[in-house]
Amino acid sequence: MSLARFLLTLKARWITALLVLATVMGVTALVSALLPKQYTATSMVLLDIKSADPLAVSAQQQSGQAAAYMSTQVDLLQSERVARAVMAATGMTRDPNDATHQLWRSKTGGVGDFEEWQAARMKKKLDVRPTKESGVISIGYTAEDRQVAAQIANAYVQAYVDTSLALRVEPARSSSTFFDERATQLRTSLDAAQARLSDFQRQHGLLTIGGAEERLDVETARLNELSSQLVSLQAQTGESGSRQSQARANPEKSPEVINNPVVSGLSAEVLRQETRLNEMSARLGDRHPSIVEQRAAVAQLRSQLASESRRVAASLGISDTVNQQRTAQVRTSLEAQRTKVLELTTRRDEARVLQKDVQNAQTAFDTVTGRSTQSATESQARMSNVAVLKTASPPALASSPQMDVNLGVAALLGSALALVVVLVQEQRNRRLRCADDVPELLDLPLLVEIPSRRGATGQGAGLSLPKLGRAAPKPGASTGRLPA
Repeated sequence: MSLARFLLTLKARWITALLVLATVMGVTALVSALLPKQYTATSMVLLDIKSADPLAVSAQQQSGQAAAYMSTQVDLLQSERVARAVMAATGMTRDPNDATHQLWRSKTGGVGDFEEWQAARMKKKLDVRPTKESGVISIGYTAEDRQVAAQIANAYVQAYVDTSLALRVEPARSSSTFFDERATQLRTSLDAAQARLSDFQRQHGLLTIGGAEERLDVETARLNELSSQLVSLQAQTGESGSRQSQARANPEKSPEVINNPVVSGLSAEVLRQETRLNEMSARLGDRHPSIVEQRAAVAQLRSQLASESRRVAASLGISDTVNQQRTAQVRTSLEAQRTKVLELTTRRDEARVLQKDVQNAQTAFDTVTGRSTQSATESQARMSNVAVLKTASPPALASSPQMDVNLGVAALLGSALALVVVLVQEQRNRRLRCADDVPELLDLPLLVEIPSRRGATGQGAGLSLPKLGRAAPKPGASTGRLPA
């Protein structure tokens, strides 16, 4: 349908369109007048949204966290737990015979939980709207009584504050109980570890772990000293053994025998007497009494020299024996000292392990005690991150029904419905409205147009079409444009 034909159709059927529009607006006005008035009371709260570490996350992450946090708070406000707190605060559950309980029994037959049913009803009347890019949340509640609407809106705010605080405090209380029990267990473990360390110190005569360290250092120094002595004595024993062997094999050539003062004196005296004997033998002869006496003296000196050499060589054996005995003693002392140092080292290591156990138990106890104190402090917190910006007051005007808004919507819908009715009527009773309708509707060529008369039929009236189910109008009474 062209725009010209649509306007001609609307002009021809304007009474019908006006009746439809008037009917819709009248019904809307009647219904709006009969509907009970609803009042909406609104309160506002401010949430303190803080990131745990502003430097650790980006601005986009912070924005996402804030949006998620606000969504969580909106869900919390609309939760059944908050609704139950509101019912408890306003006394909805006190009288089982009030109108609300009677409505619940009529709707459900008394089956189910009344508070759950009432929470679902209250949620439908609750309007929670977070403000974009801020921490402000608007809480609106709609009721037939303005006083009740304000009371429940304020009750929702208080219940939300109390619930959010309880959700923060309850985990802290549970954690505090857990940490207290754990601290008691760790205290028992610490006492047991300290007792084991004390028993070990008492058993081995250790006043402190540092004293064990000092004692080990002293015994280690003594062990090193004995090791040095053993090395020195082993060298002396080897040297004395070598000299003894040389002295036994050839005493006259032994340095100790040669360097002995007595042996040196006897050797010099033997040499002097032998020189004298040679001189006397050249002058007196072998059988001279002086020669015989001199020879006896030389023999005696040689005997003394040999005896003294043997004595000196024997003294070397005694020195070697003494060195070997001292070496054996030092070696025995060294082994005993080594055993003692090893024992002290073992005790020190055991003491360190016990002390480490005490330190670990102390650290664990201190950590859990700190967490227990922190949880106990948090469990007693009474400060919330929710601040009330606006307290709901009884509204002066009803929020619904809104007569002007309803009439405006009814005007739009009525106009649309009127156009639909006009078009439907036009389709059911088609008429010739313009010259373009002849070839389109009658499938005949248009030969001539007769100007219409402004008479009783009125302007805009068209010819009805026999094909569309109506009798053709009389030729004299028709007005409009006719085909040739």
